Amino acid sequence: MQLLNVKRGADASSSRGKDMAVYFMSSKSIDRLETNLDAYEQWEDADLSEREGRHNELPEESTERRPMNFWLFESAAQFRPARVEDLWTDALESFPRERGQVEWEIWVRSSMAQAFEAAVAQLGIQTSGRPTEFLDIIIYNGITSKATLGKLISRSAAIVELRAASSFIAEHADLPPEDRLEQIRAMAGRVVPAPPGAPWITLLDTGVNPGSALLAPALTETRCRAVIDAWNRFDPDGHGSKMAGVALYGDLEALSGTSGPVQLETGLESIAVFSPDNPIRIPARDAIFRGVTSAEAEAPHKRVYCLAATAVGEPEDGRPTATSGTLDGLAFNDGIATRLFCVAVGNVHTSGTEPYQVARYLTLNEEDGIQSPAQALNTLSVGALTHKCSGPAPVADAGNLSPRSRTAQAWDGRPHKPDIVMEGGNHGIDPDGLTSRPHGPDMVATTSNNPNRITLTGDTSAACAGAARLAGRLLARYPAMRAETVRGLLVHGADWTPAMQARRQNLVDNGADELEASLAVLDCYGWGVPDEERIFWSASNALTLIAQDDLRPYKGNEGRAPTLKEMKSFHLPWPDQALQGLGATEVEMRCTLSYFIEPDLHSAGLQRPQFYPSHGLRFDMQRFEETEERSMRRVNRAVVTSDPNVDDEGWLLGAKKRARGTLHHDVWRGPAYQLVGRRMINVTPVRGWWALSAKYQKGEVAVPFSLIVSIRTPETENDLVTETRSLIKAENLLDVPALVTV
Repeated sequence: MQLLNVKRGADASSSRGKDMAVYFMSSKSIDRLETNLDAYEQWEDADLSEREGRHNELPEESTERRPMNFWLFESAAQFRPARVEDLWTDALESFPRERGQVEWEIWVRSSMAQAFEAAVAQLGIQTSGRPTEFLDIIIYNGITSKATLGKLISRSAAIVELRAASSFIAEHADLPPEDRLEQIRAMAGRVVPAPPGAPWITLLDTGVNPGSALLAPALTETRCRAVIDAWNRFDPDGHGSKMAGVALYGDLEALSGTSGPVQLETGLESIAVFSPDNPIRIPARDAIFRGVTSAEAEAPHKRVYCLAATAVGEPEDGRPTATSGTLDGLAFNDGIATRLFCVAVGNVHTSGTEPYQVARYLTLNEEDGIQSPAQALNTLSVGALTHKCSGPAPVADAGNLSPRSRTAQAWDGRPHKPDIVMEGGNHGIDPDGLTSRPHGPDMVATTSNNPNRITLTGDTSAACAGAARLAGRLLARYPAMRAETVRGLLVHGADWTPAMQARRQNLVDNGADELEASLAVLDCYGWGVPDEERIFWSASNALTLIAQDDLRPYKGNEGRAPTLKEMKSFHLPWPDQALQGLGATEVEMRCTLSYFIEPDLHSAGLQRPQFYPSHGLRFDMQRFEETEERSMRRVNRAVVTSDPNVDDEGWLLGAKKRARGTLHHDVWRGPAYQLVGRRMINVTPVRGWWALSAKYQKGEVAVPFSLIVSIRTPETENDLVTETRSLIKAENLLDVPALVTV
């Protein structure tokens, strides 16, 4: 018997709250199951007679007397052959009801792929795109009827799950202002291209038209690619060209008000991974994989990937999907050359006939869950806020959620998303007071697929491109930084705006406790808006320390499952003298741990989310008045016994709540003297699927991570940075390189 998938709460034909498990069984295993069931029935009858003979006293427990599959029979209400609906793991209401040909996403056991493909050929089923391989699962897309699919299931005995087929979508309003050809020429004349070795921001989108004078300095035609030769790589749709302008310049409205040279810090690359107007479609997961791997094979270069599109048709509840799993795998990349993906969380659906409902904003879009693949653990997931409020009746106030940005407030126990928010523009309320539409002056000005126009964009697409721009500029200034570090720094340097802080306080005032309110705000806005000054520089009263390292979470165990191997302890060059001088003054310390994992997509279908990651990491700070030796003993004991640490006071989230996903960030606030002597931070491993059995042979594999720690104090004469620099060896210091001079 092999367990294929588990569905909690109801089977496919009932709403009575029953769990359902789907097994694969050979004819021999069915015979054995029937034999064991007969033995169970006889055992149950004998046990009942024994209990009655002893006046209902329970007999002594003896596992030797129990038949095989005892606990399965104890818990099962019934057994029956599986139907097509039983293998469906998406929401039941999205199950295809059409009688004709439908596209299905089909999850197949890797060991049975040959039998599956033979059955597909025999039944004449058309496939779409290329299959995608995961740990023990291969995902195909097939176009067939429900009846033929039932035959495929029985003939191949290979199918694990069925899901809805998805495709990319990138929503963007067509709000072009007046032609600004002369203005474009004037701005383009001031642009200075980035150096040849500068990183590229790679747009996974509808293509880009490089004919614009503003885009040409950063993008050649040879760096415009498409995963399907029949697709137009120069963006007939227009979405990709809009994202290119934001990724390169941010908001062109701000640029138009400046004079002097415009020094670019990054280049651009475009990969068309979908083409809305072309009849040729391939699955989103396939398009991303092809685009990334083929581009890197053709032109090795430092890149930040920007995916400002979503996979419509996949679940929006935070569960891993084929597309998010593909992103996680590409980002991890065997832990050798990790990749950074900035991904939009998606927009609340609207159209010309269905404008945005202002009532949704009253709850900040909490019922509209983040769209796939932004739930991927290894990505930087980007939502939208706005600082633009020039209209007579704006929907959002300054510093609050952009009207259409989705959130993770409806998720239950999933990783905190989004990670950050960036500018996405604002709406103006219609005269009826019920609906709203994008307000032109409050949107983001950018380039167009018409080289002679400047157009407008917004929502989470623009926010994602803005985040990719910031990540690319950071990588340009610190080329030695790994993808984990760049992602970690963007979160580490983010803050909640006054509007976000006010929402948290309002939740507390209405009965929520401090932690509950913080988690609610986190699932709406992430960690807020990155502060460029804090990310790029350290003031005298602000200090940031970064460690890029790796550890081996597991060791081989002579044919048995691996066991935990290493932890890392960091002895920080702490500015004790400056902190002592501050005494009881409140200071802020931030800690961020960023790492990537290798995904096991099948664990999601088996209701084992803790084994979706290959491994986990945690950080723990030395306590106030705790010795370093005692700190290490305490952490070691907690890891071995799986007993969560008792939190020290002052953390915003604490150890239990911050350790979701692969980006752990927390903020400590307290008197400065309580940081004196607290030099030790321990990074420890947590079990994932690498530790399940010996067959994966993942013992001794080193995994990279980045640890970022910072202190901020009020403006004082106590110089944190100067004291810390004196404690660090010169070869470990990294200064920001001077910008290119013009």
